[in-house]
Amino acid sequence: MAIVSNQAQTISELLSRTLTIPKYQRPYKWQPKHVNQLIDDIFNHCTKSCYRLGTVVLHRHGDGERASLDIVDGQQRLLTLTLICSVLNEGSEACTPTLLEHHFTSPISIENLKHNAQIIYERFAGLDQKEKQELLAFVLNKCELIEVTLDNLSEAFQFFDSQNSRGKALAPQDLLKAYHLREMMESTEQCERLHHVELWEQGVNPDDSSANLNTIMGDFLFRLRRWIEGDYGIQFSRHNIEVFKGINLETTNYAYAESMLALDCAVESYNADPTRKWDKQTKPYPFQVDQVMINGKRFFEYIQHYMVINRKLFSSENGLLKDFLSKHTEYKGHRRKGDSYLKNLFMCSIMHYYDKFGDVELEKAAKICYRWSYFLRMEYMSIGMESVDNHAKSPQGLFRMIRKAIHPQQVLNFQPPLRTPARFKNAAEVEKSIYAMISGNGNGK
Repeated sequence: MAIVSNQAQTISELLSRTLTIPKYQRPYKWQPKHVNQLIDDIFNHCTKSCYRLGTVVLHRHGDGERASLDIVDGQQRLLTLTLICSVLNEGSEACTPTLLEHHFTSPISIENLKHNAQIIYERFAGLDQKEKQELLAFVLNKCELIEVTLDNLSEAFQFFDSQNSRGKALAPQDLLKAYHLREMMESTEQCERLHHVELWEQGVNPDDSSANLNTIMGDFLFRLRRWIEGDYGIQFSRHNIEVFKGINLETTNYAYAESMLALDCAVESYNADPTRKWDKQTKPYPFQVDQVMINGKRFFEYIQHYMVINRKLFSSENGLLKDFLSKHTEYKGHRRKGDSYLKNLFMCSIMHYYDKFGDVELEKAAKICYRWSYFLRMEYMSIGMESVDNHAKSPQGLFRMIRKAIHPQQVLNFQPPLRTPARFKNAAEVEKSIYAMISGNGNGK
């Protein structure tokens, strides 16, 4: 690994350098609790001769005076330290952080920077000028970060990935973003990588909060991929990100990958044909939710594909099952935690059906999925995620049936378990919905 520098640097040394925030970086998202924690740490350790704040990973590209340093890891902390120094430095010339010159375009970053600057200003408002200068001197000259600079972006991502997989509290989505960006380094142009990262970051805080990236990956795709296999699907964390790692088609020579490579090449060839400039048509990769993951850009496309499907089914203005959800899952008590688990189970099961058969007999399939999922509401007074997990991964369950089915009718013939009558009062409205489905449409046929 081509590490150019690996040493402790004072905050003054780091902030005086020409640091840039590349477009693939996520927005500045530190919340007040993170800012206040950093300020508390500074106050609590300001009598020490040295205080280390963590690690920053940089990518150096270019030579000589034209060399620049992109922040790969540590952007959130560096920007907050810049704000702290700027507030403490008001009215003097003790430091001039270059990060202040960065042009921020993300509304999320701009809003959080403004809000956090106000928080920092209020935290230091009670200090006189001498106290501010003493605290600024401590931050600039006594606080340090371990600076790791590499001259290869792929290796910088690899270092970032390995550092965070060894225990640093980082969201699994961020680890996967770094991993799959690294997989793209040799096979895609920078503009294409930036495109996928921008879509990814939009997914973190979309206009439609019901279809954000964290929810899609943790509550839907992770659970679907595990439940279809009959495996644990309760909580997505950095300890099970292997669920979203697969093969690199350019370097994998296994027999089972041949058909995947052929399909990948067919999609690429079709979209690259000059005729597309005329007919304005494109073909997306035809994903299946439980397929072997294709590393790199197909991973990012996979996530976007299922975000679109989730919105199309449940949350868009004309969602195919929006009215069904409203009618059958929004009953008195539906906000109880156990009932939210059942709603998620239902939505996962119908997503699995739609992923395989599209909108063919979708309404009838929804009734089967509802009856199977909400059976637990009639069976148990209190519902935990463990009960839902066991129901979902059962070998005789609906997920396994949908996976095996080759025609929609096989799913519609599925007989969900049914306890008659419901034993608990809190199941009354669910029971009413289930019996209406049975009496009105038999087995959903």
